[in-house]
Amino acid sequence: MFKTYTCRVLTLLIAYQISFSHAIGVIGGVKTTITDHPYVVSLQLADGTHICGGALIKKNIVVTAAQCFFFQDPTQLYVRLGTGNYSTDGELIPISSYIINENFDFTTMDSDVAVLKLVKNVAKSSTKREIKVAGEKPKTDRSGVVTGWSQRRQLEDVTVRIINAKKCRSGEYIYNEDDIMDTMFCAQAYNRYVCGGEPGSPLVYKKKLIGLVSWAYGCGNVGNPAVYTNVNNLRKWIRKAIKKL
Repeated sequence: MFKTYTCRVLTLLIAYQISFSHAIGVIGGVKTTITDHPYVVSLQLADGTHICGGALIKKNIVVTAAQCFFFQDPTQLYVRLGTGNYSTDGELIPISSYIINENFDFTTMDSDVAVLKLVKNVAKSSTKREIKVAGEKPKTDRSGVVTGWSQRRQLEDVTVRIINAKKCRSGEYIYNEDDIMDTMFCAQAYNRYVCGGEPGSPLVYKKKLIGLVSWAYGCGNVGNPAVYTNVNNLRKWIRKAIKKL
C-alpha cells in the first residue's frame, strides 16, 4: 500500500508541475462551445493563469476539486465564466469564501471536492447557467461527457464510459483495491489516446453533474481509465458546505 500511494503522489506532483507550467489540458477531445456547457468555469489567478476546471451549481456557487488548492493560495484565485477560451472574454469574478472537504487526503485523493462562493450572483444567460448535481450514483457502462480546455485554451469534450468500481479496482486496469474509494469512480475515454483534462473539470450525464476529474496514472496511457470524484457520494457534504459559506 505504501508503494502504491507513494507512486500516486509522485505522479500527481509531476502532473501538477507540468500542467501549471504548460497548461496541457484536454488532448484529443472534440471542440465544443460554452453555450453547450454554460456551467463550465475556469479557476485561475488574476493574471489569467488557468489552474483548474469547475462547475457552476448555483447562481453564486462553484464546485471543483480540493486538490486545486494544494499548491495555491485560495484568496488569490478567481473564477472565469461564460467563455470558451479561458484567457479571454467571459466574466472574471473573485471568490468571497470557500470550503475544502475536511476528509480530503492528497495521498489517497479521498473526498477530492471543494465549494466556492462568488462575491456576486451570476446572471443566467446562454453562456452562464448552473447545472444540477446528480441525485443518483453513476450507472455502469453509461456514456458521459467531460468538458475542459485544450492546449489552445478552447473548450473540448471527451466522451467516456463509466466503469464498475469493482472492475476498476480489480487489477484488470492499472488500479487495485486500495486505489478506488467510495468517493471515487472510474471512466474510460472511448478514444484510448485521449486525456480528459485538468482536475475539477466536470463530467456530465443526462445534463446532471456526476463527477469531477480527480486523478489518474498517466494521461491517455494506453486506454487506462481516469478517476473522478463521485459528487453523488459527496452530495450531502456539498449541501452542508454551501449553507456554511
